[in-house]
Amino acid sequence: MNHKNCLSAIKTEYKNLTAKEKKVADYILKNYEAVVSMPVAELAEKAGVVKSLIIRCCQTLGFSGYTELKLSLSRELARNEQFNYTPYINPEDDSSDIMDKIFSANIKTLHDTAKGIDRRVLADIVDLLAAANNIYIYGVGTSAGIVNDFQYRLMQLGYTAFCFTDITTMKVSTLNIKSGDAAIGVSNSGRTVATVDALRLAREKGAKTACLTSYPNSEITKQSDYPLVICTDEIQYPIEAISARIAHISVLDAVSVSLSAKNYDAAMERSAQTHDLINTVRY
Repeated sequence: MNHKNCLSAIKTEYKNLTAKEKKVADYILKNYEAVVSMPVAELAEKAGVVKSLIIRCCQTLGFSGYTELKLSLSRELARNEQFNYTPYINPEDDSSDIMDKIFSANIKTLHDTAKGIDRRVLADIVDLLAAANNIYIYGVGTSAGIVNDFQYRLMQLGYTAFCFTDITTMKVSTLNIKSGDAAIGVSNSGRTVATVDALRLAREKGAKTACLTSYPNSEITKQSDYPLVICTDEIQYPIEAISARIAHISVLDAVSVSLSAKNYDAAMERSAQTHDLINTVRY
């Protein structure tokens, strides 16, 4: 079964659409509730294109045709209703309304990611990090806090992991990378230049690379041996990557716990040692 979400697919693939395909995409985004029951001829008429263009647009978005796109859209709208998800914030919303919308968006993103993420790539990344001599982790902006937390978790488990969130040191760090090392970058947009460049340089030095992003055909996936993509349909926030950030953290938590499960007794012992060290810290 195709686990793609129609509206999410439109947003992530929009830049790859032709001008006429964008007319179809724009119409669907503005009238998605009506499109669910709309024949292809009617959509073609309303979008001002020929029927064959509708099919081509659906295929560009990753669907076999218009029927599969409508099925995906129908399932997506049903999930939106199930999770009480509203894809926009109104200026008139109070803090309680906004909290409800953000929480429902986060729950939906976690649910969609759990269903749609490539489990084989997830397992490959766990194996890659488990075997790596050194692990280099990159992220800036909203991803900076996420990669710092991931580096701390890996360090707790006994892995030699380095985290870089400064653009200059990200590039300089790749001078130390060798074959047998692993590099992982986190970028919601997938086009953060510093993170993409760091993975490219790490790859050139012989390291295996992985990434975590929200966009499947982005620049960062092109520099990754193991690209991992979450499923997110962001509310129209005035700031970026709200629900996506929750999914990124959850995926990296899954990686961390999977690594601990590979040597469970040692992980439990190190966890106890960590708690002892923290409890003896004096201020």
